[in-house]
Amino acid sequence: MSNSPSYEEIENVIHVFYEKVIHHSKLGHFFEHLDDFAEHEKRIVDFWWISMGGKLEHAPKIDMMGKHFPLGIKQDDLEIWLALFSETLEQQLEDKKALFWMHKVMTIAARLKQIVIDNQTMGIQIKDR
Repeated sequence: MSNSPSYEEIENVIHVFYEKVIHHSKLGHFFEHLDDFAEHEKRIVDFWWISMGGKLEHAPKIDMMGKHFPLGIKQDDLEIWLALFSETLEQQLEDKKALFWMHKVMTIAARLKQIVIDNQTMGIQIKDR
């Protein structure tokens, strides 16, 4: 049995996670600009599927750093995001799959902190391409 979640498990986790995030008092505002939230959610599912070794016929092109940089994400926002993601994984998946995914989440969080949060603090601007 693989530690990697199935596509359907990823869909479920992402849906439950975003239900928490969009209704969260500190994080919900980050998603108000999205016209088609279902499309956003699908792209996130595809992103995680690919990041865990899955294959797609038409993989989406995702500029994660470019999309997140202009949002003004702060360290405490990232910590809340991490806590909600961890909670959701624990609730929705068996331990091995949750831990496997959480390792990926921590890698992404570290990159977001380094590229987005730390650079914003230093006043660096990254233009969306």
